Amino acid sequence: MPHLAETLCAFGNMPTGGTIVLGVDEASGFTITGVSDIASVEAGVAAQARNGVTPPVHIDCDVVDVGGRHVVVVTVAGLPAVDKPCRVRGKAYLRQADGDYVMSEQETAQLVALQDRPRYDAAIVDGCSSHDLDRNLVMDFLAEARASSRRLADRPDMDVLRLKGVTSADHVTLAGLYGLGEYPQQFAPSLAVTAAAAPVRHGERMADLAHLDGPIPDLLEQTVEWVRRNTRTAVVFDAAGHGSDEPEIPLVAVREFVANALIHRDLSPRTQSKRVEVRLFPDKLVITNPGGLWGVSRDQLGEPGGKSAVNEFLYDIGRLVRTATGRRVIEGEGGGIREAQDALAKAGLPAPVFVDTGVSFTVIVYRAPVTGPADSWSAGNHDDTDHGHGSDHGSAVLSAIGSGAVSVAELMSRSGLTRRQVRYTLDKLVSAGVVSMAGGQGNRFTTYRRV
Repeated sequence: MPHLAETLCAFGNMPTGGTIVLGVDEASGFTITGVSDIASVEAGVAAQARNGVTPPVHIDCDVVDVGGRHVVVVTVAGLPAVDKPCRVRGKAYLRQADGDYVMSEQETAQLVALQDRPRYDAAIVDGCSSHDLDRNLVMDFLAEARASSRRLADRPDMDVLRLKGVTSADHVTLAGLYGLGEYPQQFAPSLAVTAAAAPVRHGERMADLAHLDGPIPDLLEQTVEWVRRNTRTAVVFDAAGHGSDEPEIPLVAVREFVANALIHRDLSPRTQSKRVEVRLFPDKLVITNPGGLWGVSRDQLGEPGGKSAVNEFLYDIGRLVRTATGRRVIEGEGGGIREAQDALAKAGLPAPVFVDTGVSFTVIVYRAPVTGPADSWSAGNHDDTDHGHGSDHGSAVLSAIGSGAVSVAELMSRSGLTRRQVRYTLDKLVSAGVVSMAGGQGNRFTTYRRV
């Protein structure tokens, strides 16, 4: 009976739990070995879930017959927030792609803090006064606030700032500093963005490493511009023959995901050393912020009613403050993610992938594969080539495969493609000798890996 306590604990601490498959040999390319004594294995897993993890985690076991061999699928439910983190022998674990890891004290404190409604954006910033706010941002904010509320229309400036959570008892709040500050990083250096383009070739250094600063409106514009500068553009012609430059990743989607990372990041003292991180790889854009979702599940994102503000005062400020280009930081209507998803689909890109670990939230946006002539794309410190072999989704599938062996279901989850798109692309990649297949066509336990 395998020792699974740490994995059970890790999945219990994840927002949506996880799945363990027993009877498959990962070391030999996920060969189906089967489980001989099913009752004993199920009892052993249940015992570890009940006695090896504190507090216990809930599991369900299903048995699947694969070619005459039995595989046990264990579904682990994520614990309620009030019970997290669960531990094994005093240690809390969390799941990452490459296994289970022991959570740091800061990460466990983040999970404990989520037991109650976050209010960190309302905290007073020591040593910060209204003189540390950007006058132009404040004036525009006051005008928007008064225009949006009859109650505020005739109130003095200081009353409006206090009622909207920018100030408290004549001091500036963290939300006010982050959203409207002259230079928030003077008081909180982690309220910044680090952006870097990963090297294409092994051994090369990170390209265009940038540490972006300023209040949220500036951070948003700078980050979107950084992505635009480091990605490709193509000349697209309309029916009348007029050409225009189109970015490979729609900037409306980039803006939405960056704005969400800035507005919804964890502002607790436990994340004072963590910034919003933007990483550009040859095949994808990855945006990560400290802190997980609050009051909404990953599956609800982009759906009607699928919105919830981690930082309520900061969220309200973001609805009213505008960037230098005149755009609101967020619209506050809950439709931004759906608009971003639609823009990606219109551009022929896979749906974004959302990863919520409870202590961090990541959005993965896959880049456009190069399917036209070599000079049809420009920008250009990247050396992408078409690995699709006739499929527009080749790059996304290869990226989703990574360095391991994965199933069709896993590829669908990672790439955002449909089952038909994944299978069609895999057929092309296998025929071209780029990907190898272990198992039979149509078998749910068949896996694929790069050659």
